This record gives sequence, structure tokens and C-alpha cells, in this order.
Amino acid sequence: MRFSALAILPCALLLASCASSTRLGDAFDFGSSQRPPPNAGRPVPAPEPLMAAPTEDVTSQPLPPAGGQATPGAPAAPSTSLAPPGNQVASVAPTAPRPPTTGGIAGSWKISDAARGSCNISLTRQALLDVYRASPSGCQAGSLAKVNAWQQRGQEIDLLEPGGRTAVRLFPTGDGAYEGAATLSGAKIRMTK
Repeated sequence: MRFSALAILPCALLLASCASSTRLGDAFDFGSSQRPPPNAGRPVPAPEPLMAAPTEDVTSQPLPPAGGQATPGAPAAPSTSLAPPGNQVASVAPTAPRPPTTGGIAGSWKISDAARGSCNISLTRQALLDVYRASPSGCQAGSLAKVNAWQQRGQEIDLLEPGGRTAVRLFPTGDGAYEGAATLSGAKIRMTK
């Protein structure tokens, strides 16, 4: 009977792998405690000493009294009160003005375009989804004549054209008026009650 070399090859490889595992001994025996650790016998280098950071002398001086001027040469008396002296009130950072309410903005306004004159616009509290209805009257400027809605974003008031495009952006001036510009032409716009 003849055996082909290809039929014998897998058997030979299987026998060779069995033989090689016995020749390697305990190389694959991971639980063996007879082997020394890989770095055994080698000394571990000591860390390098660190240098101290340079320091300066610390000096102290007495603080002046909380509400008055310090007298030269006199030590400051410690204060036991946490409140400022007298009726003074400690001030914190100035607070930003609160945005006006929708009710404070709604109403009839006179609006003027620096190039085309002035006209009237009525800003209502009638909601159109997430914006409110606006109705211009007698406006010659294209940016104002097309306005049909308005919205408030913090301090800013946006006058919107159909489709939601911003026609005019206005900001408070502090005197109850709003000033800004038309988004397309850049014309200065002022709105007053």
C-alpha cells in the first residue's frame, strides 16, 4: 500500500509538536515557582536625589485698620467684626440689567430708518409658534415693510421677515429706546415708544 506524502505530513506535524513541548521542559509551565524572577540578581538602581527649590525669607507687616488710616509705627488692632465699619455696604460686581419682558416690549413703536424716514410698528403678544406677530404701518424701507414677526433673545430684539429671516437686530440704549441695523442694507434703525 502506498501513502502519499501529503497524507503523512499532518501526522508528522502533530508528532513533532508533541515532541517539542517535552523538549522545552517547563517553559510553558506558568505555575512553576522553581524559576527565579526575570530581574533576580540584578541590582535596582537608586533614584537620583532631588534638589530643594530655592526659598526667600518671609517678612510680615501689620495691616492698616479696616476703616481708617494707619498711624505710622503703631501696630494694627485686630478686628473682631466681619461687617464693614459704619453703614457702608460692600459692593459686589455690578449686575447686568435684566432683559425686558415680552409684555414690556409689546405695544406701538415709532421706528426710523436713517435713510428712509420713520413709520410705526405694532409688536403684539400674539404667538406665532416661537415668535410673536408684528405689523408695520407706512414703512418705506424694504427691511421694515416686510416685517411680520418679532422675537426676543436676552436683551436683543429681532424683527423677522416671512420665513423667519432676521430683517433688523435691535439692542437697548438705556433710555427705553432700541437701536440697531438692518441685516441686509446695514442701515441704522432706531425704535422708540
